[in-house]
Amino acid sequence: MTDNSPVPTCDAAPGALKPTRHLRRSLSTFGVLMLTLSCLSPAFSIYGIGADILQHAGSAAAALFMVAMVAAVIWAVVYAELGSAYPYAGGDYIGVAAILGPCAGFVSLAIWAVISGPSVAFEAQVTATYVQDLVPGVSHMAITMAALAATTMIALLAVRSSALVTGMFLAVEMLVVVVLILCGLSQPMRGLDAIVAVPLVLPAGSGAGAALVPVTLAALASSLINAIYGTVGGNQAIGFGEELQDPHRRMGRVIILACLIGAATIVIPVIMVALTAHDLPALLQSPTPFTAFVARVAGRGLARAVDLGVALALFNALIVQIMWCARLFFSLGRDGVLTQGANRVLGSVHGGSGAPRGATLVVTGYAVLCCLAPTHILLVFLAGGVVYTFSLVCLAVLFGRARGLTALPGYWRSAWFPLAPLLGLLLVVAMAVADLADPDAGRPSLVIMGALAALAAIWYSVHLRRRPGGWAPTME
Repeated sequence: MTDNSPVPTCDAAPGALKPTRHLRRSLSTFGVLMLTLSCLSPAFSIYGIGADILQHAGSAAAALFMVAMVAAVIWAVVYAELGSAYPYAGGDYIGVAAILGPCAGFVSLAIWAVISGPSVAFEAQVTATYVQDLVPGVSHMAITMAALAATTMIALLAVRSSALVTGMFLAVEMLVVVVLILCGLSQPMRGLDAIVAVPLVLPAGSGAGAALVPVTLAALASSLINAIYGTVGGNQAIGFGEELQDPHRRMGRVIILACLIGAATIVIPVIMVALTAHDLPALLQSPTPFTAFVARVAGRGLARAVDLGVALALFNALIVQIMWCARLFFSLGRDGVLTQGANRVLGSVHGGSGAPRGATLVVTGYAVLCCLAPTHILLVFLAGGVVYTFSLVCLAVLFGRARGLTALPGYWRSAWFPLAPLLGLLLVVAMAVADLADPDAGRPSLVIMGALAALAAIWYSVHLRRRPGGWAPTME
């Protein structure tokens, strides 16, 4: 049974209920930008995904991240147009539903809702791994649970307070990025043309003193897709749209700014390290190449301090990931997708903080259960979801402009339409091909997410559509 009636929501006095379903519009453009950049987490992309690409693609990492930056701009332009027209807590599924129909919107919602737990759990596990390197001897699971508990406490605060806390962590993260860039600038730089013409990498399993060999085409292709996954972002801002002041006018600008700042702070340090590493073979042999680079240039003390900054950045990203997922679940409850009791818990807003505390706690509980699964299983759920969701967003922008539902006066609109959504669909095809070529995570993820999309469409057709009045997302 589902229920689409207004959900009682806490008002100013704690415990006082009032039939309202609105989050508080208390965030400025700067506040949402801080939250979005924290969720994107340049340090995580550099030290996590960037390190992996550097080891598998060698000197080609610089060129791959430059291409990924172009993909990030395409991603942001598409999301900026949809987010400006539909800046709601549920993220892109509301705009997809408004343009392509409730069935398509519900498919997008189902995918995002299912992968939210694994995404939070994966970030918590990565955070624990990094902290464990700094504090050896402590249980990985204990650190994971402690990180989830601490970040949830911050996510339960009023959104402006949470934005202030994440903004301070983000300042530390940007300092880490600056240190990497300065270390690179202090070293002699090789020409970009040299490493693009003949990209080199260490052979797999090679020991000390091994010679560099040309990178294979397969390694370049898979590394490029990983670089794109690590660089794209900015769409997280839509989830805070109902807390942003004047969102139709400001949302597109926030997404574009977050994309450009995030992509630049990810790509530039990777390029600097790839171009200025004095001993590239030794760097590629290190399990933590960026830490090894800082240690060689500036000493172990600074490298240790940078590692601490990265751990704080991962903690910060976990806070905002929980906040973002909580707003998705809040929207799910407000839209009456589940039972009446579940909708009431998810769709309630705490009177004192204005935060969706019920949804926040549910998301954390879901993530705790997902933490019991191995990291590989979590990756299986995460790898292919973006192929389905981003393809729906690109189609929504294409048809939305034609139907006069996006790019209205005062909204953000992309230039050279329909170039961005068409390029976005090509990007989706490239991601799908890369996932199909990955038998460990990508291919099973595409199958699982495809089955989930089919089940969501069937559920909508046989149940939600037949409810009295049907089903559609809330847009107020």
